[in-house]
Amino acid sequence: MTLNVGIIGVGTAGSYLGALLSGVGTINVKGYEGQSKESYISICAWATNKDMLDGYLREIDLHSDSYVLAEARVLLVELGGIVYEVPVENLVTIDKPRLILDVARKFEVEYSHRISRMEALNNGIDVIVDATGVSRGIIGKPTSGDRMLPTYQLLVEYGEPPFEDFYVKPFSRYAGYLWYFPLGGGRFFVGAGDAFSRHLTFLRDFLDKHRPTSILWRGGRSLRIKPPGLLRPLIADEGRPIVAVGEAAGTVFPILGEGILPSLESARILADAMSGGDYLDASLNTYVDVMERRFSIFRRAYRFVSNKQEGTCNMSSLKCIADVISLSIFFLSKRGRKLTGIAPRLRHVLIAVKPF
Repeated sequence: MTLNVGIIGVGTAGSYLGALLSGVGTINVKGYEGQSKESYISICAWATNKDMLDGYLREIDLHSDSYVLAEARVLLVELGGIVYEVPVENLVTIDKPRLILDVARKFEVEYSHRISRMEALNNGIDVIVDATGVSRGIIGKPTSGDRMLPTYQLLVEYGEPPFEDFYVKPFSRYAGYLWYFPLGGGRFFVGAGDAFSRHLTFLRDFLDKHRPTSILWRGGRSLRIKPPGLLRPLIADEGRPIVAVGEAAGTVFPILGEGILPSLESARILADAMSGGDYLDASLNTYVDVMERRFSIFRRAYRFVSNKQEGTCNMSSLKCIADVISLSIFFLSKRGRKLTGIAPRLRHVLIAVKPF
């Protein structure tokens, strides 16, 4: 029996899931993407760990080197007016739109088609995958306790760049940060996100101080930082499952906003569950369980960030102290370095925690 899978939204997670499932003989997969193929864009800073990305891409016969735009020597982090050089581990910017389109060539995709939940239900799809990102356009938005991070980004050119490497400036109370990431050829992404909606002010101040030669593009979007285990990733409608993957399932690391590698990981977890030969309900429940376990540190980070922003995280809070310890261990760990592309020393972690 062939299982018909419809992937709504062909971004990082949707394209990779489709490519993985296309190699499973018992699954027929099709993607639906609202954007046109000719004008496809992906609004994010395009930064990730090259070697980790390569591990995912090799499973579908692609290689990360083909998409690298710029490689970091260090990450410049400004805290309290001091710029620290933090070691990195294979941190790069990539041509993310071209990568997604290349991955999507591995299976059938219908572009310029914003399919609705009702249309999907009436389209003979056995499993509906919501890969629509922050909108959760098919499975539905969270009913309570949501936490969004508004962001805005510009693509700029500098004749004389203010920094030669990757640069970030975190904001107080872990509300967000400003980023400046090289893309090669004198081009940079400069953007900011802030939970208290001060990001445009911070961004304007940076651009007033470091005026670009030209602004080539600008745009904004919001990030949802509510993680797996707190977001509902699986529902049923008319007896058919709707399952979220990628950012729609909460795969944005609440402290850094990194979503590329976690989204790929969620797609692989779902593909493994669906191709494992179990009954469909059991497979999807396995996916939910694995997601909660694999991204448990995201829940720690979410609780920590939420408490910091609400002003309830201090040295008298045992939960806050426990979260700080867990997150410090994570950032110093092998998995933390692979996920973030950052390889901080203990002193960098302590510096990052102290002013906040």
